[in-house]
Amino acid sequence: MMGVDVERLLGQARDLAEASENLRQKQLTAAHCRQEAILSLHAVGLSIRDIASRLDCSPAVIHAAIKAARARRPHMPRREDRIPFELHVQLGLKLRDDGVSVRQIARAGIARMRQRPRNPIAVEWIDSWEALLGLPVGQIEAAMLADNPFAAEMRQMSPFAGALTDQERIIAIRKAATNAP
Repeated sequence: MMGVDVERLLGQARDLAEASENLRQKQLTAAHCRQEAILSLHAVGLSIRDIASRLDCSPAVIHAAIKAARARRPHMPRREDRIPFELHVQLGLKLRDDGVSVRQIARAGIARMRQRPRNPIAVEWIDSWEALLGLPVGQIEAAMLADNPFAAEMRQMSPFAGALTDQERIIAIRKAATNAP
């Protein structure tokens, strides 16, 4: 094409596609975090109408957000499984906000765990946690919240002690109680 710099236009199109995808991912993350915040508000006792009024939106929007947040949760009949799961949901959100300090807390937790003799399975969990901490937040979150026996066992031996505030732990426990099957 005479007079048209096709390569420059292709480069622009590629750059804009990448920028668009990055913004799309940020928007999806923000929507996910908003749904979790709305579920937390509902779990601590606010009604759907009250949340909608305070957020200046319709109850249908709030109901849809709660439904979407609940749909991401695997079916867990036992409270003993739901509480660690919800604690790790909170940790995933916190990793997105303050990944550096949360990872530091987890690394210190791993160091403490390694000081005591452990059985080979526990050592495997500790090694897995250590490997996960080097990954991007989305991959850490996906591994922490996976619906499989290994992830459930890892949640029982988590290195994140001290990463959540009392309020964040209370919210997680209430979400576990509210989302009972």
